[in-house]
Amino acid sequence: MAQTESRRPTLFLKLGNPIMKFLVGHNIGPMSNVLMVIQHTGRKTGREYSTPIGYARDGDSIVAFTLGGSQWYRNIQTNPEVTLRIKGKPLRARAELINEPDDVARVLDIYKRDQPDNYQRFFGVPLDMPSAEAARSPGLRARYVRFHPI
Repeated sequence: MAQTESRRPTLFLKLGNPIMKFLVGHNIGPMSNVLMVIQHTGRKTGREYSTPIGYARDGDSIVAFTLGGSQWYRNIQTNPEVTLRIKGKPLRARAELINEPDDVARVLDIYKRDQPDNYQRFFGVPLDMPSAEAARSPGLRARYVRFHPI
């Protein structure tokens, strides 16, 4: 039973990602307000990949996060130049990993403001916990990235 359950997300992603890439990449539907498509280069293969991921704006930059060992996250560590497709428009950007607690707290503040309904589910910390405290919490889950336009 556990094996079947662990395969469901993979099957769901394999079937759902192409549909989401198309919808989000062409700015069709409301998901384009919270999802973008990141085009990234494989660290081992050198091939181009496109993945729909969540995002939020922070001034001129874009912030995003991953809850696990996502391939896109691993790839940008080797090849940080990417193309983001936001609301159907391409944006060349350079990825910067966010690790410092003060920078993480800023990202948490952005998600509190822009997507409070998903905050606790995404990050594993209460919405009412101060961001500076949450950024240092052992319960905080996720890895964060800032994309700077180039």
